[in-house]
Order: sequence, then structure tokens, then C-alpha cells
Amino acid sequence: MNIILLSTVVSFLFCQDIFTEYLIQDQDTIDVFSYQIPDLYNDEEMHPLLVAFHQWGGNENSTYYTTFDEEANSRNWIFLSPFGGSSNNYNHQGAQEMVKNEIVWLMENFSIDSTRIYMVGGSMGGAAGMIFNNNHLNPNEPMVAATASASGILDCERRAIEMDGNNSMIEWFGGDWTEVPFEYHRNSAIYFEDFSQSMHYNLQHLPVYLDFGESEPHRIHAEEMYDVLLGYNHNMWIDTIPLGSHGFSVIDEEHVCDWMSQFVLVDNPNNISVNLDEPSRSYWVEAANQVDTLNFINIDINRSEEGIDIYNFSNSDTLILHILNQNFENYLINIENSINKLGLSGVLSNNLQYINIEDENGLSLEYTMHDNIIWLSYFGLPPYELPLQGSFTMNILFEEQIEGDVNQDGSCNIQDIILMIGYILGN
Repeated sequence: MNIILLSTVVSFLFCQDIFTEYLIQDQDTIDVFSYQIPDLYNDEEMHPLLVAFHQWGGNENSTYYTTFDEEANSRNWIFLSPFGGSSNNYNHQGAQEMVKNEIVWLMENFSIDSTRIYMVGGSMGGAAGMIFNNNHLNPNEPMVAATASASGILDCERRAIEMDGNNSMIEWFGGDWTEVPFEYHRNSAIYFEDFSQSMHYNLQHLPVYLDFGESEPHRIHAEEMYDVLLGYNHNMWIDTIPLGSHGFSVIDEEHVCDWMSQFVLVDNPNNISVNLDEPSRSYWVEAANQVDTLNFINIDINRSEEGIDIYNFSNSDTLILHILNQNFENYLINIENSINKLGLSGVLSNNLQYINIEDENGLSLEYTMHDNIIWLSYFGLPPYELPLQGSFTMNILFEEQIEGDVNQDGSCNIQDIILMIGYILGN
């Protein structure tokens, strides 16, 4: 996927120049997005990014009729307004992929602080930041630091039932809520009817701002969601004196930006409790397979200085823990339910000195190493049959890296200098 290089500039309606770009895939234009660079932009500084999602019927320029672009400019933030492939996209998977690639393009072309990507939206786009977060928890890709919702459609199935059907959802999800319920649930911030089929668990570490109009019929959705997350999510704000009617009209742009600006991305939490819609990485854990593609992969895991407790892992047969970035001595991993295949990933370079993994009976476990992953061959008592369950202790030691030791032979000498010069000249 690539982006055309020619930009269009629109400035006659707005205070700042607005640049327009197109997302190209296989020589077809699949999306358009606009963005604004702050007046005091400095390529030597890291700038936060504010992504604003339009309401139903809007386009990539609709959000400039709010004051979010002015707020971004005054704070020296970059501003992005995606179209999402259509005016009624309802944040479906394809639209989310478009937005991700547009953020990546901006990050490749401008100096953006990846720990301060904020999202805000109105009505149809109101829950977009939460939905994007639920589906994008890989720390190697764009993640959301905080999000705000103005009259957001939080539960697509519940809202569609209240409306006696929603043609836009039917168009982009591939049917109504009785025909493709999984699509409604994976493209919602929450599913109230059955929490086991809801992705709101993924919002644990995301600051969430909820606003709505005084007389909105689905105001109760936001209030109920706030109650569900209370105590689980420790950074929430909800409007207790609502004004306005619906969408962006209910929200105070300055207050939103002030509130979000206090947060930076949480991408390495100790506790992870998520429902994943497909095999993917979530912070430092990764499900590499999915048993039933129409149900969520559930992971409930906790990390401490002493070890890791895996409380639940279901609907996938392969779990990878991305934890090997330091020495582990007598590090305990406890698995409370069965796992068919367990991998340990991280920095496995030439300075790896020693690996020993023992079960709770002191028996050393066999393992293989492939693509920087340690795969446990068995776990438990003889005859060492899968699945894995119980506890084991890891002792993994790395030799201390000597500064300047490019070839990692234990010393810094003329050979390292030659290698370094050759590398520089080669580039």
C-alpha cells in the first residue's frame, strides 16, 4: 500500500493550510484524508497527533468545522482527518486499516510522537478511537494514547436494534446483527448483552472521555459503559451536565484536548485482559492462531518481578510471550489452563549464554529455537504430552554486551572499528 506524492492544499475556508492525500492500493484510490501541520512545526521535535473522525454523512474535511484543528495548531499538534472509505463507514475493519496506514504515512513523513496519538469523533465516528484501540494493541504499530467520544455509537448491535435496523451497518458489516453478530461486536466499543463477546476489556489501559447531548436517546449507553468500566479503567471522564443535541455539538474541544494531553501511551502494562478478534499481538503477548474465527481469543495474564501467571487463554492453540529482553533467573511462569504451544520471544542474539527451563518437579524441558523464539517441546510429567499446564521456572542469561563490541567477540578492538566504518560507507 502506498500514498501518492502530490498534495492538494485548501486554505480559503480555514485559518491554516489543509493538505489532502490519497491512499492507493494496487493502483486504485481507496481513501482520501486531509491533515494540518501546526504553524510552529519543527522537524527536530516530536509532535502529538490528533485524529478526528467525521460523523455519518461527513468527509475528510467535515471535522474542520469544529475547533479541533485550531486546538491542535495552538498546541503544536499535527491534525489528521480521515475519510474512511465512505461517508457511512461505521468503523468497519477496512476503514480501520485505512486509518492505520494513513497514520503510518504521516509518521514516515513528519516528526510524530508515537506515545501521544489522540483520537476524537462524533456520532458514527464517536466510538472510532475506542474501536481502533480494541483492534490495534501491537506496540510495533500505531496505538491510541487517549480518546474522546461525542455521542458515540458504542454498541452497534444495540443501536441497530433500537433503530429497527441500520442500512449502513448492514452494508459494511455484511448483514444485520442476527446474520453476522461477530462483525457487529468486533466493530463496537462494547457489547452489552454478552460480555464474553465484547471487546471493552481491551479498553483497560486507554483513557476514555464520554460526552453526549442532554436529550439523546442513547445517552444511557455511555452512562452504562462508564459504570461497566469504573474501577477497571482508571482514567475516565463523563459529562454530568450535558449540553447540545448530538455529535460534535455536545463537546467542548478545548476541554477535550486539555484532558487528553495529560496522557501518554500505555504499551507495556503488567496486566493484560483482552478479547482479540483475530490472531494478533496485544502488548507483550501474542496469539498466533485462532480455533473458531467467529469467536474472540481471550487472554487474561499478569506479570510481576517474580514471574507470569496465565489465568486464561482460549480459542487459540499458540501463545507467544514477548518478554526475553533481560536476564531471567528463577523466573516462574504459571499456566492455569491448557496451552497447546508456548513460545518465548525477544532479544535472542549472539550474547545468549545459558538457557535452562525446569518444570515444578525439577525436570529440564526440551525446547527448540526458531526465528528468535524459544518453543517449548513439552510440559509436564513423562510421557511429556501436550497440552502445557502447570508451572515452570526459567533461567535465561545473556552475556553483558561490551560497548563498541560490534562483532560480539568479548572485546572492543580494531576489527570492530573496521566493521563500523564498512557499515557506514555501505550506507
